[in-house]
Amino acid sequence: MKLRLIALEGKSPSDTVGERHDMVLLFDCSKSNPNGDPDTGNMPRIQPDSLKGLVTDVCLKRKIRNLLSQYHPDGIPRGDAAAKPGYDVFIRENAILQHTLESEAVAKRARSAFEEIVKKDNALKSRSEALMEDAFGLKQKSGLTESEKKEAKTLVRTFAEVKERAFRDALCDLYFDIRWFGAVVSTKGPLKGSFYGQIRGPIQITFAESLDKVLQLDASITRCAKTSEDERGESEEGGNRTMGRKFGIDYGLYRCNIHLSPAFAAKTGFTYYDLDNFLFALTQMFEQDHAAGRHVRMVGLVDFQHATALGNAPAHKLFEQVCVTGIKNNSDGATFKSSGSEFPRDLSDYRATAPGGTDGYSAVEGEKMKNVKARKIIWEFRDVPVKEAS
Repeated sequence: MKLRLIALEGKSPSDTVGERHDMVLLFDCSKSNPNGDPDTGNMPRIQPDSLKGLVTDVCLKRKIRNLLSQYHPDGIPRGDAAAKPGYDVFIRENAILQHTLESEAVAKRARSAFEEIVKKDNALKSRSEALMEDAFGLKQKSGLTESEKKEAKTLVRTFAEVKERAFRDALCDLYFDIRWFGAVVSTKGPLKGSFYGQIRGPIQITFAESLDKVLQLDASITRCAKTSEDERGESEEGGNRTMGRKFGIDYGLYRCNIHLSPAFAAKTGFTYYDLDNFLFALTQMFEQDHAAGRHVRMVGLVDFQHATALGNAPAHKLFEQVCVTGIKNNSDGATFKSSGSEFPRDLSDYRATAPGGTDGYSAVEGEKMKNVKARKIIWEFRDVPVKEAS
């Protein structure tokens, strides 16, 4: 396992992530639609009160899933080949999740996980294999003493719980999006109604919001060709036929935050190899998603790595270290210098400061943050001296 974007200090790529991470993600969108709203005919999502643009966390997760369904973690195109072990996608387009949950691959991995759990638990390990096999039928036998009946019921409950836990572990092992983002799989399949079917992922992504209000664009498109002979007369009378509309924004700079919890990483088995692949997916998800209606690029990614699982500084204090402001006219403080309007035109309308460097870790200044390391993984802004941390 070769890591590209993180540096390990005495740890293995297969080790579970043991420290907290908080990240700031910045991306911009030009003459396109970063996230359509189905309730408004696919127009760009906006805040109704501030007119700032929005991009949902679900949209960003979909782009990560799409990237790793097209490419292996090493960056080689998948084509029609099977996914690498542990990197299959659970939430696929038009997939029937019940079929996936009840598949032989999941059942086989769950059996292996069941055996692994039993081997590691001394209390379960002491039970005979025969007793494990007969546990569910033991209750039905007649002539049992009260003590034996109680033992049978306890055994049934214990191994039923272990079985559910094994299915959860199997899903986390096989599907990276469950291991990263979590899933609710308690409605159908082997984990129906089970506590273990509510899987919380270690990675939590917030909504992305633009720093300033965005100008919505609306363009009609027409078709000069005909789909059938019946349209010939209609098009001759009315000219080209309108076949649809395209929505977008002129320009917007969006910001969101990402949190990584080591507590949930321990439950799903999220490793440093996963963390490296997650960061790789963030850097590539827009580059591999370009289209006429999607011109989005990553302009900033800052990772704050704590020294402990609980963290060494409040997340909001770290996020304040990444400061992005618009270059406005001094006369009114509301319009941008480049355009003279209240809408930004491009990235040059902003200046930004952030701690860290592009080629390694650097300590965040300030007594309360001395155990936090900041790293600029992507930074497209003009260099501005970093403010002293308070």
